[in-house]
Formats: sequence, C-alpha cells, structure tokens
Amino acid sequence: MKTCAGEPSTQIDSSLRLHRATQDSGHELWEGDKKADLLALLAPIHYDHLLKQALQSFKMQLYNLLTIALAGLAAASPVQLVERQQKLRIMPLGDSITEIACWRAFVWDQIAAAGFANQVQYVGSQNSNPQGCRPTTTNWDQRHEGHSGWLAIDIANNYLANWLRSTPADIVQFMLGTNDVFRGRSTNDIIAAYTKMVQIMRAANPKMKIIVDLVIPLGVGSNSGIQALNARIPAWAAGLNTTESPIVIADCNTGYKTSDLRDGVHPSIAGDQFLATKIGPPLLNYIRESLAGN
Repeated sequence: MKTCAGEPSTQIDSSLRLHRATQDSGHELWEGDKKADLLALLAPIHYDHLLKQALQSFKMQLYNLLTIALAGLAAASPVQLVERQQKLRIMPLGDSITEIACWRAFVWDQIAAAGFANQVQYVGSQNSNPQGCRPTTTNWDQRHEGHSGWLAIDIANNYLANWLRSTPADIVQFMLGTNDVFRGRSTNDIIAAYTKMVQIMRAANPKMKIIVDLVIPLGVGSNSGIQALNARIPAWAAGLNTTESPIVIADCNTGYKTSDLRDGVHPSIAGDQFLATKIGPPLLNYIRESLAGN
C-alpha cells in the first residue's frame, strides 16, 4: 500500500490483521489486542504532531511578547535606564488637548529654565510630538499619556491602573472631561471618574501629587457642560486633598480666549502658551517639594 513519506506503513500493516470471528451476527470484528496495537501506533503520531505545533506557537508568542517588552530598553544604554529610574516622574494625562498640543513642550522649557531638566522626566505609554512643537529646549521629553477622543470615564474605569503599573509616576497632571461633555455624560459621572482616578493614583503611589486643570472653553456649541464641570472641581479637589497626597488646581479656563482655539476645540500656539503659564507654576512647586524630600 502507498503511503506518505515518513509514515510507518509496514509496521501498521503487520500489526493490523483481520481475524474472522465466528459470531451469530456474522460481522468482521477487530480482535481486542489488535485494536490496542492500532491505538498504540496512532496515538504517538497524532499527539506528537499536536505537541510540536503547540510548542512552536508558544515559542512565537513568547518571542513577540519579549520583543515588545524589550523594544524600549534596546534604545537606551544601561546608564540611561538607571538615570530614568532615579528621576522624578511626571505623567501628563488627558485627551487630545494633551496629545496634540504644544503646552507640554512649553512647560518643559520652564522645567529646563529652572534647572530641573536632568532631574525629572515625563512618563507615559505615548512618546510623540504630533504638532511638531519647537520649544526652546530641543531635546524635551515627549512622553505622555494623552489619548485623542477618550473620555475621563473610560480612562478611569479601564486604563489608568495599567498605565500607572507600566509607567509609574510621582506627579500626575490631567485635563479631562471635554469628550465626556461632548457625548452627553453628566457632571456627576465625570466627577465620579475624577474620584476613581485619584483612588487609582494613590493606590499606585500613596504620595502621589496631583494637578487637575480646569477645562478650557469650547469655541463651538454650548459651554454649559464645561462650566458646570469646572464649577464642581474646586470643592471636589478640596474634599480629597490630603497632606500626603495633595491636589492643586491649575485654572486653565479663566482668561482663556476662544480665539486661541485653532479649530474650536484644540489650543493654538497662543493657547498652548497660555496653558503653560497656568500648568507650569504648580508643577514647578511640586518638583521643588519632591526633590527636597517633601
């Protein structure tokens, strides 16, 4: 009988002989010991093949995971890695007003001008400069946790805990709520998301220092939802403020002109410069306190 290469045809043929059993039914039956021989011969062939496939699949998945995990490490020298681990860690957290804006770069200019550029770092899963920002500091840290279109509610419920595990922080600065308002979420729901985020931050780092921004106005549609959210933030922050993990407010709303929105939602360069003047000072205060051991 013809077989594919590698099949043990001779061995199978010799082991599988039919025996005519004399029974009332008159059917051909496999003799018991021959049936056992068949299973013994086929089982190793079948399961060995499956085992090899499973092992190969596992190796490929493990390789891919290790490649992703080590990709960021490969670009940095051991000295750079140690330096980053020892620096004060600041997470700029938010939506597109954090991701595709230049205020992060202008705040970094303030950090550098104060002499802290070698002692602090931005952290986050993102490392980008979508607007091509050109601050005075050419080698500014572009890491952040800004995600265009994302809601505060979703970030609180599904993402922040993992981000803080992957990229731990000592200071978190955030502006969130614009997309929640756009999608009709209530002020109560947004404030509840803020509260959950603070709980997650403190679970990750009991001494977390937090800056929450008053949300910038909109140049399109109604501002009633933004105004209602901003009106709630001061009392909310005061209620959760502690000595060990303080919360301060950066008032990015008062004095912000809607003419400084490039598209009715996102800040222009003038708007980014305004935000930097509001976010930079409380952040620098936190940096000084933290580096002094407070």
